[in-house]
Amino acid sequence: MDLKLKLSCCIAAALIWVSSGAAGISGAARAALAGNGASAAVPDASRGAESAWNQAKPSKPPVRSQNSKSSHTEIQSGDDSGKGQQRGAETASTPAEPEQPLEPLSESWEARFAWGMYYSKMACLAAEHRAGSWALDRQGSWAGVPQQMLRAEELLAEAVEAAPEEQQRGKLAERALRLYYHAKWLAERNHATACEWRYREASRLAHKSRRNVLASHALGRLGYFLMHWRRIDEAKEVLQDSRRLSQKSNPLAPYLLGLLDRQASISDVARLRNAEELIIHSGEQPSADLELERQNLIQEITYWREATDSVMSCWSTSDAAHVAICLLCHLFFRG
Repeated sequence: MDLKLKLSCCIAAALIWVSSGAAGISGAARAALAGNGASAAVPDASRGAESAWNQAKPSKPPVRSQNSKSSHTEIQSGDDSGKGQQRGAETASTPAEPEQPLEPLSESWEARFAWGMYYSKMACLAAEHRAGSWALDRQGSWAGVPQQMLRAEELLAEAVEAAPEEQQRGKLAERALRLYYHAKWLAERNHATACEWRYREASRLAHKSRRNVLASHALGRLGYFLMHWRRIDEAKEVLQDSRRLSQKSNPLAPYLLGLLDRQASISDVARLRNAEELIIHSGEQPSADLELERQNLIQEITYWREATDSVMSCWSTSDAAHVAICLLCHLFFRG
């Protein structure tokens, strides 16, 4: 947006809040600049997800940016934190195709599970125009899904059902993880109905297998895509469910809830401050772009809080629009 136009719009927005009695300098300005509530960055689905289903016992729609590379690299770690040591693996180049199972496809549950995993990984590696034939998903979403993906889901479901009782929980968690990746593949190509069902089913199965971190991750990513599909009320409900399932290694849900509440706060300064606290304390986000976006927001929040107390703080930014709004707010509220 042209600087003059941006400045004019921001001044107009600030004056509207002033005239309507928006409470306080920072409340008026911050609410006016809160944006549309949708993050432009894309969460990396791999970050922490593999370790989420493999967690120890209790003691990522918009176009992906060039800086946020898609990764299907599976991180074999029992650490739920998904911290910096995983970044190198996740930003690696596209992985090689998985090896075909040695055992031919048969009625044994082990063979069906192995082939289900193979077909699933192949489906997630495929570009949309090379995904092969598509079919109607009659067992779940009732939407079009690549045939290979459906075949993988059928084999995994049959295998888990037939697995020995002592192995069912672990295999169910792996099945949930593959559904999670299927949902990601579909979401990034705007197949909303098929994607939504898989994120919800992945969360349900992960919760059933006591992988609550993975269950919360699945709902957090669904909430992210619902925001971009402008289904805001549903996004808030899903993100709240994500937080209820697990607050461990789940930074995305509180961050997105903070964005939504910040946009909706308008003249409610208490609600605005609570939303900003969610953003500040949500923790490191599941992609570098999202984390950069959060850090920029934290700087903006800090600016407005300091500007509330002192007109001299209005000048502590290089954004001319912010300076103008800040000075106008001081003029009207304290003049």
